[in-house]
Amino acid sequence: MRRLIAAALIVFSQPVAAQGIAIPFAPPTDRALVYRIEQHRPVEGTTRRFSATRDLIFKRADEGYILQAVLRDIDTNAPPVGAEPYRAALTPLVGVVLRFRLDGQGRIMGLDGIDAVWGRVQAGIDAMLTKFAPDTPRHKAAANVKALFASLSPDGRLALLAGEVQPLFLFAGSNVEGGEGRGLRTVAGSPLGRPVPVEGTLRVVGQPADALDLEEKLAGEGVQVDIQYHLSRTSGLVETQQRSLAVGSLALTESRTLMPAK
Repeated sequence: MRRLIAAALIVFSQPVAAQGIAIPFAPPTDRALVYRIEQHRPVEGTTRRFSATRDLIFKRADEGYILQAVLRDIDTNAPPVGAEPYRAALTPLVGVVLRFRLDGQGRIMGLDGIDAVWGRVQAGIDAMLTKFAPDTPRHKAAANVKALFASLSPDGRLALLAGEVQPLFLFAGSNVEGGEGRGLRTVAGSPLGRPVPVEGTLRVVGQPADALDLEEKLAGEGVQVDIQYHLSRTSGLVETQQRSLAVGSLALTESRTLMPAK
């Protein structure tokens, strides 16, 4: 359970601004978007799917923006040992409207009504604890989530709630180096194992019209990470992200796709 929450809280490596290709932050406003995340990782020796779909819309607000995000649905084909912690952590957020405040550079500065939002999340967990018997996997998973959520600081709560949309803004309002790229250092490993220091490079591998294709390769003690980004040079948003993580013999793949709503 802690690995699941740690995955939501992980800090993604972000390049420090330097001379290079300028990336704006100008998200499309008042347009319905869909953000889908699909992850494949091992559960009891078999690769299983975990997915989440969010409805997004950006609106102008003073000098920055409001990002309204709603988790529409979640799904998995994992057995209870993997499915119940996943559902216990995310089910309380389904249908909850989150209004993140962003500055003009794409940094998340806060969440409107965060206390009320957190109250709804806690109420959802309590509902699961009431609905499912104490000896069921869902009740046990919900109890673990409740205890972990209760331990979070206000900053930790914001980081948890923003964790799955944060990758959209990895390069917004910054510069991306061309040529040989730039060196990176971060940590990786969760949720397959303990996080360890990794380092490598981020470089531009393609420049299609109004976009950049970037490749990030990182490695550390028993850990390898490969990430492909397709970045809009119009909005500054990461429109697609493909990540593979290998920890020893274990492997995880994840795709993130931002698209207009149909």
